[in-house]
Amino acid sequence: MSTLESAGYASRLRRLIAADPQCMRILRQLAALEPQAYLAAGVIRNSVWAHLHGQRYALEQTEIDVIFYDAQDDGPRAAQLQQRLKHAFPGIAWDVVNQALVHRWYRLENGVSIQPLRSIFHAVSLWPETATAVAVRLDAQGNLQILAPLGLADLFQLRLRWNPALVSCAVFLDRARSKGFLDKWPKLKLAPAFFYRRRQKSLPFRKAFAD
Repeated sequence: MSTLESAGYASRLRRLIAADPQCMRILRQLAALEPQAYLAAGVIRNSVWAHLHGQRYALEQTEIDVIFYDAQDDGPRAAQLQQRLKHAFPGIAWDVVNQALVHRWYRLENGVSIQPLRSIFHAVSLWPETATAVAVRLDAQGNLQILAPLGLADLFQLRLRWNPALVSCAVFLDRARSKGFLDKWPKLKLAPAFFYRRRQKSLPFRKAFAD
């Protein structure tokens, strides 16, 4: 049994998503249009955190990330899928990315490009927060498949943790501020604290650290 399943987090995520009719409609449509594509990142993270705060996270008028991996595609596939999703769900802002092409445009803070990503799993494992590194899709049998290279514990335990695999701590903290994570979801804790203690004096949310 996987770590995700043994902790019960995967089952909880499946139940949460299954209980959201709009999310299920999107997943079914996505599976019909592009079976290997995933809903990913903020839509999953925000839905879980809102649920754990007793809030409803409305998908309308939000941006939803969709990812897939096709090393043979030279660019149009993502644009075509994004247009088809926009036609099906016009109230949502879609951001569709072929992760096989990210190295062509993504730059680190020092301006250096990254090496080509090897897979969807590799791509998701590099995302800035552990709780953001989650993607889901429906398989051919209609079962929800979960991709979570960094696990689901931080997502469900409301821990906002830096993933140092690609971005710096400064980028992570800037994202936390700009996205207003701790304002929207006050039960969140920055963790573990030792990553950030030298920066605490400059943080307006320093009381939110988890020990």
